Amino acid sequence: MKIDKNATISWYRVDSYWNSSKMSFSSSWGVGVRLSTHITSDLDNSAAITTNKGKTFVFAYSDGTGVQLNHIAFGTTPHDKDNAVGVGTNTLTTAPTAFTNTSPYKVSDQYCLSSDLELTGTSDTSGLSPTITAWSDGYKAKISLALEVILPGARGGWRGICMVYYTSQYVMDNASGAVCFAAQVNEATGSGPADYGAGYLMSVSSSTWQPPADKASLQPSSSALTGGKYDILYAPAASTAAMYTQGYYA
Repeated sequence: MKIDKNATISWYRVDSYWNSSKMSFSSSWGVGVRLSTHITSDLDNSAAITTNKGKTFVFAYSDGTGVQLNHIAFGTTPHDKDNAVGVGTNTLTTAPTAFTNTSPYKVSDQYCLSSDLELTGTSDTSGLSPTITAWSDGYKAKISLALEVILPGARGGWRGICMVYYTSQYVMDNASGAVCFAAQVNEATGSGPADYGAGYLMSVSSSTWQPPADKASLQPSSSALTGGKYDILYAPAASTAAMYTQGYYA
């Protein structure tokens, strides 16, 4: 970076570093630090490229399987939609507000995002199709999932929330599986680490995920509920750039 005597920044270039000894995105200090040597790292804010400064960001996957590289165009203005949480009274989970470098408070240990459940009834079902009324009990649920900056990994990474049945206050019964909602990172080539791809309401069998296990391996799209009797609506309905940002919801 070059700063003139009047404090004007007249030149700069952004390079990226990653720590090969870490299993989650972290500081560039310490042993094992590597410089990302990509052609876009050579770009700066001079001459004809002032409208698209070259920035290459490198993130380590939280599960330790590798790293992802993303060339992100310059821009700091977020979109102004999909930032309203549900107004129900049943807060399902609350995300941590701070992290440390020790377990269980590291970023890589925290899979929970803030979520909310709103359950409402209707007194008039005349506007519903027979496909729905044949199965519906007159209630509908709205699940809202906060899209915090957890960076789930490479294209297609996801985080979600599950609801399981309790036979009593402290006894969980997952014999019939769980109903889950997942928000997935965009899988398209060139997508950034915070680009929203799709949402999925899923039926996850107990053979796939059985509490108290805190995670399982599955593809949200292959477990998705798609029948017309569910009358499922998603917001956002399509992929949206930069949705995995604090303050935005699926």
